[in-house]
Amino acid sequence: MIKTKTKFNWRRIPETEYCRLEKTLYHHLRAMKVKKTKIERLDLIKIILNRQKYTCAFADGDDSFCWNHPKNKDSDFLVLEWGHKIPRNFGEIAHQLDNLILLCARCNNQIQTSRKIEQLIPELEHKLQALKKLTPP
Repeated sequence: MIKTKTKFNWRRIPETEYCRLEKTLYHHLRAMKVKKTKIERLDLIKIILNRQKYTCAFADGDDSFCWNHPKNKDSDFLVLEWGHKIPRNFGEIAHQLDNLILLCARCNNQIQTSRKIEQLIPELEHKLQALKKLTPP
């Protein structure tokens, strides 16, 4: 069996990225009708990043399979985007502060899309089984 693992040696997210994340967080909070100062938004970002081990929420500390958006292809750190545990199209339940997570472009665009995490699990488990069957002996 051939084992392939794409390994990026992402460097730690620089402090300058916190400003970009803070600006984009502002718009999410505004849509939720949550008011926070810039300092509170930056603190929230630090809490979320710490909880996520400074990587994509779906990586669980191992960002080996995380990718940047093509517009950030030259970046040597993982450029994270705001995502939601429960997609916004699910209404009020999705518009809560604890619903926000940070995802890499790959996970935000290709894995999560508009489904709840609990909807993704059986689909991804099924695909994993199918991939194992397709793997050459």
